[in-house]
Amino acid sequence: MKDYKRKTALQFYCVLLACFLTTSCTTVFDKAHGYRGPIVVTIETEDGSVPEFPFLIKSAYSESCGHSSCGIDFGYKYFKTAYANEPITFPRERLDLLQPNAYASIEFTVTHPNYHHRGFPRGFAPTDADDPIHVTFTVKPFTEQMEKVAGWAEQGKVMMQNAAPDSNEHFNGKMQFWQERFNLGNTITRHITTIKTFYLPHFSPSMQLRVIEKYQPIFRAWYYGVPETDCWNKMTCQEHILKPREAEYEGL
Repeated sequence: MKDYKRKTALQFYCVLLACFLTTSCTTVFDKAHGYRGPIVVTIETEDGSVPEFPFLIKSAYSESCGHSSCGIDFGYKYFKTAYANEPITFPRERLDLLQPNAYASIEFTVTHPNYHHRGFPRGFAPTDADDPIHVTFTVKPFTEQMEKVAGWAEQGKVMMQNAAPDSNEHFNGKMQFWQERFNLGNTITRHITTIKTFYLPHFSPSMQLRVIEKYQPIFRAWYYGVPETDCWNKMTCQEHILKPREAEYEGL
């Protein structure tokens, strides 16, 4: 019986050693050590168009904190560019997780001059080395985001018009109208700044020039199309919302 146990143990350790010396057990050890990817990302547009310029895609892993401690705050940081409907592969990487086999939250931030800048968080489980994970993110035109915020302002305006001048409904509608009109201008300014400081630096000077030549007049029209300037102080918001922009368009 003892000889049998020794023989069985010897066989087990031989197989274990073979796993280390070959790739036959890659899957087992990968899963035990928290590997993620490769992740194949495809960007689709809500309007079905294929823009002239590529999307900038930033990846980042972040682990949320509990009451005790965290793992690495940020990892899996990559910047890649891809055109619409063009799959782009983010590499396979071992993430330093508190629990190796847990889902890892990786956020892909998508940026383009003509589309709404936003992040797409996804949870990823450990995967086999040969199993790429395919994800598709759909982005919407920035003009749709502008219309969305403008619609919130219009709701406030209608509420204000349909209520008695001295009622709470009238006051609440007025506050919503002022705030959302200000937010609309702020949304446009923030988008322009994002393209200028975040998107453009990742491209060659010649590509930057092409982007600027196309979007400079578009951004200028968006900027001056919303006249309000500053509503941080609601006591003076009504004055500002009726004036042309005081700050000049800085451009790209």
